Amino acid sequence: MQENIRSYGLIVRKKKILVCNEKINNFNATKFPGGGVEKNETPEDALIREIKEELSLECSIKLRLYSPGTLLSPWNNKLYTPIYFYIETKGNILIPKNENITIDFLTSEEIFNKDNVAQPEKKALENLIKLGKL
Repeated sequence: MQENIRSYGLIVRKKKILVCNEKINNFNATKFPGGGVEKNETPEDALIREIKEELSLECSIKLRLYSPGTLLSPWNNKLYTPIYFYIETKGNILIPKNENITIDFLTSEEIFNKDNVAQPEKKALENLIKLGKL
């Protein structure tokens, strides 16, 4: 079975965090930007590529926030291994037409109160707050 490693980035602007709204198996999920790690890619390389593809931003990875191990996705009942990073970005957000997402900037409280945000996302955000990055 092929591993499903996913890299996600937490982007902070004006004390709010960027989230992507995306339909996953008919579920309206709110998640941090990022995606799958491809063969011969590190999680960091994958995240840099995904941020460029999804948001048209250049990014630099500052630190790993959370890597809970392999989990069962509540959205599609498949195993995945998420890794969350605190990142800084340059450029203006431009979502390409082929990306089926919308974005919002939410406060940490808004994210914690959303039912459609997975628990690992919330834990990564808790760690970001504990580190004083928000």
